[in-house]
Amino acid sequence: MEYKEKITIDIQKLENNLIEVENIEFNEKEKEVYNRALDYMNDSKYYLEKEDFRTAFGCIEYSHGLLDGLRMIYDLI
Repeated sequence: MEYKEKITIDIQKLENNLIEVENIEFNEKEKEVYNRALDYMNDSKYYLEKEDFRTAFGCIEYSHGLLDGLRMIYDLI
């Protein structure tokens, strides 16, 4: 699997996980984490477009980690 394809799949997985938490009313700090996850996802898309695959991959993986932390708090994983 090529880098671009792998990162695109990771972005799609993250977007699905974001749907899973969209109805949760986060407290202030949790909302900051959620927004940071969105920012890193958008950064990943930007770097993917620029074909900077290493940075794109790092951004999307970090975004997954942030969102997974929130999903763990709410017993979704």
